[in-house]
Amino acid sequence: MRALLFFLFFSSISVFSYGQDQWLVTAKMDTIYGKIYLETGDQYKADEAKVKDGKKKISYKSYQIRSVHLGKNDDYETLKIDGRYQFVQVDIKGKYFSRYLYNDPDLGSSSNFALKILVNWKGEQYKTSNLTSKKRFAAYFEDCESVSQKIESGELKKKDFEKIIAEYDVCIDQIQSQITAMPITTQPVVLSSEMENLISELKSKDLYKGEMVTMLEDVNQRMSNNENIPNYLQQAVLAQLEGNEDLKAQFLAILGN
Repeated sequence: MRALLFFLFFSSISVFSYGQDQWLVTAKMDTIYGKIYLETGDQYKADEAKVKDGKKKISYKSYQIRSVHLGKNDDYETLKIDGRYQFVQVDIKGKYFSRYLYNDPDLGSSSNFALKILVNWKGEQYKTSNLTSKKRFAAYFEDCESVSQKIESGELKKKDFEKIIAEYDVCIDQIQSQITAMPITTQPVVLSSEMENLISELKSKDLYKGEMVTMLEDVNQRMSNNENIPNYLQQAVLAQLEGNEDLKAQFLAILGN
């Protein structure tokens, strides 16, 4: 009996520890721990993450999630690829450029995160394979001429991706520091008429406060700079608008969705 109790005690510790080693971060920036299973959807259905914590089971759509950690070197994020939200596995993470592995929804789970996609800090995506030409690959890094030229000349090869993004990160940091050092006249960011209408509606409902103000300022700034709006930021705003379908529709219209 004593042996059985010891076994059950240590088994419970093992299960708890394993569950704590896995977690996901939602679009609202909440961290959820538990045993996590990722499920691949299809071209009409978003991927899902199922979390089991004891007897409790919770399901999250991929667009409700920012990142998932399943173990050492086994991390996932959510990307919108070809209009569909899905999980992508983090392959190589840089400051301004990262490479992810993803599934083709037409192949179901059989592709097993074998396809490669590059994403830069602007949110621009580039699908790549062994057939991607050197010239085309070099063009992905054209914001840093020295890196782009090294790729096209063959000094840096596609297989040297970690080295490529390391040089690219240094290069962009240098460009950014030069821009920062330049004297500039700060101009206020102009709100679009659509954003002004949305803010006016939010104020009338006493919803334009706290995090909502900060998030919409971030959205507006990114749009003014012609940058893509990250999925986690979109979902965080939509979460704040839960129950206000008209306001959600206005916000999505501003994003062009």
